[in-house]
Amino acid sequence: MIKSALLATAISIAFVVPAYAQQAVVPCDEASLTQMRKDIDAMTDQDKKAKSLASWEAANTAFKANNIEECNARIGDTGKNMDTGGTGATTTQ
Repeated sequence: MIKSALLATAISIAFVVPAYAQQAVVPCDEASLTQMRKDIDAMTDQDKKAKSLASWEAANTAFKANNIEECNARIGDTGKNMDTGGTGATTTQ
């Protein structure tokens, strides 16, 4: 009985975690970078805006250099900076 419950829990987690991770990913493409820049320009918190802009510029530079892995990392940083000023772990889409 306990083995069945543990197995069911493990299977549930195996499906939930990847689904959650996919929701948090913003693709490294021109459309995403353009939308992210518009969102940054609309920000009113100047500290968050400055941090977000710096990480966005790094993402944009990586994108232009066709370094998609670096671009993806910097887009993640930008999302964190936009949400929490660089101290949290969430991203925006």
